[in-house]
Formats: sequence, structure tokens, C-alpha cells
Amino acid sequence: MLDFSQYKCEFCGKTCTQVVFAAFVCDDPECVDKAYLARGGPGGHMKRKAEGKPIVPEVVCEPERNARSDPKDD
Repeated sequence: MLDFSQYKCEFCGKTCTQVVFAAFVCDDPECVDKAYLARGGPGGHMKRKAEGKPIVPEVVCEPERNARSDPKDD
């Protein structure tokens, strides 16, 4: 079982309490909204595929622009 307390919210740095939209987030609704927008919403990856774009957003693919990091490295 995954222990969320070992991870930090990818958007604010608080202790993670859940995983939504493929992101570790806290209970703050703003962080959940940010995860939603970063993912493109439910099915956002399929929308990008239909548009002929990469499924993984370019921001995620570029490490220097990627704000996310492995939470266990903190």
C-alpha cells in the first residue's frame, strides 16, 4: 500500500493526502484544480492525442521546465 505521507504535494509542498489526475496532492482544492489543469482534465491525454500532439505535455517532458520532482528526494 502506498503511504501518501512519504510524499509532498507537487504544487504547494504540503504533505500529500491523495493522488488525483496522476499527481500527488494535498487536500487544498486549489492544488487539486492545478493537478486537473496540468493533466488536461479527465481524458486530457486522449484529447491531445486526437489533436496530433504528444500524450505527455511538453512541460512534463522538459526537466528544466518541470516543477515536479521525485518527492522522496526531499
